[in-house]
Amino acid sequence: MSERGFLEPAAKLRAAEVVRAVERQTSVELVVAVRRRASHYVVVSLAFGALCALAGFLVMWFGETVYDVRTIPLDVALSFVVGTAFVASVPTLRRILTPRALRLRAVRRAGEAAFAALGIDKTSGRTGVLVYVALFERTAVLVPDRGIPQPLVAGPLAAIRELLAVAVERNDFESFLTALGRVGPASGAVLPRQANDENELCDNVA
Repeated sequence: MSERGFLEPAAKLRAAEVVRAVERQTSVELVVAVRRRASHYVVVSLAFGALCALAGFLVMWFGETVYDVRTIPLDVALSFVVGTAFVASVPTLRRILTPRALRLRAVRRAGEAAFAALGIDKTSGRTGVLVYVALFERTAVLVPDRGIPQPLVAGPLAAIRELLAVAVERNDFESFLTALGRVGPASGAVLPRQANDENELCDNVA
């Protein structure tokens, strides 16, 4: 499956079914959010454009061909614009040029912002968990609320997050659903569903 496959209506329906199955086992309120990207990485595009401009200047200044010094600044500026636009329009190249640490930080920040924007921190027991999927970065993060016990976060949920991240990296939606379904038994062992539990958050993919 391609990156876009995670955004298809049928895929979203299947993910919602898994969320409902998870919530039948635990008081955790699970939310899945899928985004095309966590950031536009404008700095990366600008840096590539600057390198293109520098390379163009060096070629014109030190090369054997004689250039009109009056047009060199314009040529350098054009190299910057073309380089910046090129890398901005080629996602694969932009992903390669973006350091992995920068991508992970962007996904974490975007996940925390989505956690607040989706109101996941509004549940009565503060037991919300967001699975945030960033397709450009090809990874996923888990953002738990403060009502989720730390041993659960650091243990089973951390292991599940790794499985989710690998599935997204490989564009493997089936493995993603399988890993997502593991949230149910893992969380249910610590936070079992109670008779008076209510579904406080939407099950559909955000």
